[in-house]
Amino acid sequence: MTTYKRFRISYYSHFLTVITGSEEVVACVTNTFVIAFKMSYNATIKQEAQYAHDLGPAAVEDNFHATYTSVLTEWFPTSRGYVIDHQKFGPGGKPEYIVVRHAGGVRNPLLIVELKRPSKNTDAGKQEVKNDLVEYIEGRFDLTQYNTIYGLGGIGLKWMVCKMVKNGRHDLEDVEKWTDDITSDASYAKFSRIAQLVYDIS
Repeated sequence: MTTYKRFRISYYSHFLTVITGSEEVVACVTNTFVIAFKMSYNATIKQEAQYAHDLGPAAVEDNFHATYTSVLTEWFPTSRGYVIDHQKFGPGGKPEYIVVRHAGGVRNPLLIVELKRPSKNTDAGKQEVKNDLVEYIEGRFDLTQYNTIYGLGGIGLKWMVCKMVKNGRHDLEDVEKWTDDITSDASYAKFSRIAQLVYDIS
């Protein structure tokens, strides 16, 4: 079930007082009038994540693409001018990673995604994710007019976010440390902040 965070709308009080001429009506309305903000992923995304999780040690990267694609589409829809490129070629011509970018002639890659299977959930595996993101982000800097590209690393459902700035050093900076289950309500709240950072790239 999708959950919602509810906020009391106190600033309507003056407006309603003017319209109704009654503070009693205003008190009644403002005590019950709320706006609902979505605070979790829908059931389909959670079901897909559970399916991949239930595969256990046998799961491979491809089993998690649907989940991550669904999450990315939630935050970066075409209605906002974003396109998600799947399985872009890495070194050697092997399809490796996902790119979130602007649509149209100016590509402007904004977020690059690298996924690993759950068995890579080790210190070495996490470093491998970072190494790959460094390589892929560096390879995309010539395609963007902006100064920053974010990286999303996933090992199974565990995820992290980093960024790299075109400052000559090309060092990764942690933005969100490794977190369990990208489809959890807690991750939804964290990713809302990440999405806003990407929206603000300029």
